[in-house]
Amino acid sequence: MDRIKALEDIKSTWENNYLTLGEKIINISTAYHSAGLELSTTAAFIKATPTELDALLSLGELDDDIIEMISKVNPPKTAWTMLSNASDEEIKEVLKMVGENSVFPNEYNSYSEFIYQKMVEISGPTIEQLVGNLSGNDIRHAEKKGEDFGALNEWERRFLKSIASQKRRGKILSESQIENLQRVLNTLADKGAIVRNSIDGDKAICDRILDALGR
Repeated sequence: MDRIKALEDIKSTWENNYLTLGEKIINISTAYHSAGLELSTTAAFIKATPTELDALLSLGELDDDIIEMISKVNPPKTAWTMLSNASDEEIKEVLKMVGENSVFPNEYNSYSEFIYQKMVEISGPTIEQLVGNLSGNDIRHAEKKGEDFGALNEWERRFLKSIASQKRRGKILSESQIENLQRVLNTLADKGAIVRNSIDGDKAICDRILDALGR
């Protein structure tokens, strides 16, 4: 397929509110791979984030029956990555749970959080999920501790401060944000800023961070 036509077809499909999610997954994935397109360029052209498009393309690699199940539930974009990283059985189980709750319970801030918690219940949390689930207060404390110990460069300090703020607003972190957060927190642990049995009156927070890192 011609690349220009493929981009136009993908943009039209992405913006078409009358198509089901399943139709978008299949049509966009087919056009993208047939034309050998590049992720960031395609995402920019359709005014999507690379993470959103990458998650949708990953969903396109699933079996047709699972794509149909996902389409019926129609989860929000913020849940696509979680689903694309799960096994077939995990996806089926969580979609069944979600399908039984067309309106997510009041204890969850969003549909994405509801799906996330159901995924954790089914498969158990990964290190990435545990790190991504740290509170804004925990991350902010890590940033302050790192600054006190001189264990952070300027970018790392600003990054932790930004992530803490985003978490306090209820934002679900992207894969790249979680990867960077995991790396920076491991740096703090390696440099002795975050330790077990901390004598700085923050033992619970330090232990919680180290538990999330699997250390």
